Amino acid sequence: MNNVSLKKALILCLPILFFSINADALGKKEVLAQQCQDLSATVASLVSSQVRADCAERLGLSSVSIEKAGYLILDYSYPTAKKELNLAVSHLRYAELNSCNRYIQISHSKFEAQKIKNSLIDTHSSV
Repeated sequence: MNNVSLKKALILCLPILFFSINADALGKKEVLAQQCQDLSATVASLVSSQVRADCAERLGLSSVSIEKAGYLILDYSYPTAKKELNLAVSHLRYAELNSCNRYIQISHSKFEAQKIKNSLIDTHSSV
């Protein structure tokens, strides 16, 4: 008798549990997209301090890729967003390794982009 009650309770709770998991994934998606927008603005602010044109160009490209990734995350295009973040990380790595101005901010931005990408992988596997 007790077993039957437990099964009924479990069956009744499954839709609520699924809704809770889905709502969490939606919230995480929006947080990741906002992080992309914030990071994009941060990277864009580094462009004006660059003396070398190649540094400014790479940082500008990185900013655009990160912003694009944010929009792709909102559209559930996780694989494409991951590619954009990989591209952004490679541009930031170039700026980091070629001694562009504001090295610490560039290095931190690269780390943040990698963190978003790793969170995106976790989000994609949980949805």
